Amino acid sequence: MSLRFRLNLLLTLLFIAVLCAGSSYAIISARKTVTEEIQSAALLTSNMLGASISTIQGSEDQGLYDRLLSELSKLETTRHLQILISLDLGVGTALPLQPALPLDADAPAWFVNLVKPPVMEFKRVFTSTGGTGTEIIIRADPSAEIDEAWLETRNFLLLLLLFTALANLLIYIILGRDLAPIEAILTGLERIEKGDYRLQLPKFTSIEFSRISARFNHLAGVLLQNREENRRLTRRSLEIQEEERRRLAQELHDELGQSLSAIKAIATSMEQPGAKNGRHAIESAGLIKTTADNMYGAARRMIRQLRPAVLDELGLVPAVQQQVDEWNSAHADTFCHLDIKADCSAAADAVKINIYRIIQESLTNVARHSSAKNVYISLASSEDKSSSLELKIGDDGQGFDPDRTRKGMGLPGIQERVDSMGGEFRLVSGRNNGVNITIILPLIPDETADT
Repeated sequence: MSLRFRLNLLLTLLFIAVLCAGSSYAIISARKTVTEEIQSAALLTSNMLGASISTIQGSEDQGLYDRLLSELSKLETTRHLQILISLDLGVGTALPLQPALPLDADAPAWFVNLVKPPVMEFKRVFTSTGGTGTEIIIRADPSAEIDEAWLETRNFLLLLLLFTALANLLIYIILGRDLAPIEAILTGLERIEKGDYRLQLPKFTSIEFSRISARFNHLAGVLLQNREENRRLTRRSLEIQEEERRRLAQELHDELGQSLSAIKAIATSMEQPGAKNGRHAIESAGLIKTTADNMYGAARRMIRQLRPAVLDELGLVPAVQQQVDEWNSAHADTFCHLDIKADCSAAADAVKINIYRIIQESLTNVARHSSAKNVYISLASSEDKSSSLELKIGDDGQGFDPDRTRKGMGLPGIQERVDSMGGEFRLVSGRNNGVNITIILPLIPDETADT
């Protein structure tokens, strides 16, 4: 059941309730009005007749008596009343029972039954000067009053019914128009679910839906940007992976291949006739030892690049200290200041290797882009969060504008590492103001963090 249908059904039921309440009020009001009008007319007539009879009996004028009966006979079918006259009654004789006046109203029977008042009857008896008795009965006739009440009630009910129908139709149309953007939003969400992030919703007439449209378009733009960034990172990651494989293959070919070829050549020369004197053997053994040392050194360098052995053997702090010392030895124009105050023994292995790689990548970025004279690295326990490490890396180089400068692989890669650990990454930089990075990593990585 759609929202539009539910709202329209609710409003329809509300209007029906209002219509029923209005109909009940109109019928009750009509019944009260008819009763009051008929009672008032009948009572007024009875009182006036009583006054006239008292006057005639006081004067004992037969002429007044005759004129009164003549006038009453003319009023037997007057509006709202039925007047019955019985003449020449003996003393103590009652007027025979007269049938009730039938209702002659044009209103529907159901309305007549609902609003008709109870039967009202007033009697007046007086004696003429000749000694004869006269009884006058006044009965209320609500037919005309019921007709008037029906006309008023019918018009009121028709107006109320027309208002209900028009209001319901208008609300149905307005709801259909105002809720139409829901379909467009649902369609947009389905396309977003399928990966179509280029969709842009239009600006709707409703302020609320326009705000939803703006936020939806912003969300689609962010998702599109993130997808493109992820694709770029994936391509760059694959490129780096291939470059690393090519470099390792080249080093294996240049270092190990040449060394193995030299060892093979030395061994071959030792097998030649006349090469078995002691001096030649000693020289050949020395060459083999030198070549083996070179091979061992090349292998250690490649192993260190793949995984720093000192990190597993001595821990994070000595590994970072060695890393910084080697970097300072290789960069005479820039000096890295290291300050470690944290106890990193409780940190998980994943946190340790990420801190090591983050420092490594940061130093590489400084050497390539910053033109800095000093680099400052500090590692301490976080003041904001317990069981967390706070890593700060800053330099006094040329800096950059984060809003205008396209980030290279270095900073997004660092941020990806931090996000994968469930940490926080903050970057502050500006033209000629250097770069300052603050990273907070938990000692135990968050397993629910995005990877």
